[in-house]
Amino acid sequence: MKTLPILLVSTLALTLTCSQMIWREAYLQKEVSTSSNRAAVTVQVRYLEKDSWNPLNGTTDKKNYTSKIELLELDGKTVKIKKTWEIPSWTLADSVFFHPENRSLILLHGKNDEYGSFHQKLSVYPEAGNSFSYPATPENLVIFQISPSPNGKQIAMITAISDENWEFSEFELRILDPATTLAKSYPLSFWTALPLYGMRWSSDSSVLFVRTPDRILTVADGNLGQSKSFPDCFSPSTSYGKNAFTDSFIESESPLSIRLGSKKADPKMIGSIDQIRPCP
Repeated sequence: MKTLPILLVSTLALTLTCSQMIWREAYLQKEVSTSSNRAAVTVQVRYLEKDSWNPLNGTTDKKNYTSKIELLELDGKTVKIKKTWEIPSWTLADSVFFHPENRSLILLHGKNDEYGSFHQKLSVYPEAGNSFSYPATPENLVIFQISPSPNGKQIAMITAISDENWEFSEFELRILDPATTLAKSYPLSFWTALPLYGMRWSSDSSVLFVRTPDRILTVADGNLGQSKSFPDCFSPSTSYGKNAFTDSFIESESPLSIRLGSKKADPKMIGSIDQIRPCP
């Protein structure tokens, strides 16, 4: 009479052991980064996972992250997949930009399997020519945020150097020219992911505004200065991408259908930091 319970326990133990040993394919829900009212890219992160040996982890073990990015374009009521990129790591849709005119893909993506960490690098995939990543060195350069200009000719980055304890120093604003792969650097006293810090391009790409708690910096014609007139909102940082439009989403996979959000209004120009408002 005791054989059946023992058999059930043994079967359960074997099942749990297998789930902790066998890696299985998994993926996150597709997200949409909108470029225009006719084009967007979808971002889907894929990985392998298995149950953790430690039940206190509260999640599965994950490895071998990749990202599939698809360019979708609307032709009347038809949605067409025009191009696909396979990215060899994880990426976040907030940091994926496809320029609707020069048709370059610009994104931050992981260096390893630490999903959502600061272990990231910038990659640029132009329509013509070779793709490239930044930085090649040093390995301990951290990129907090990127923002490509509305005309697609410059990429602003907030960077710092990290040590083994993730203490940051040498904060900089870097402006990268994708055509030459060269960057110009400007020193910053500090940076953190708080609303008191941010950056935003002017609509004509001539000025980059950088918000700090006590002043607004600008980069114009290659020179760093202070501004007496600046946007009343610092998000989105540019004119395209996930945060530049209201929510876009996939309505159906078969047949493929997508709902593109509307572009957010340009900010008002103000003269007092106290007038800067929370972005909608």
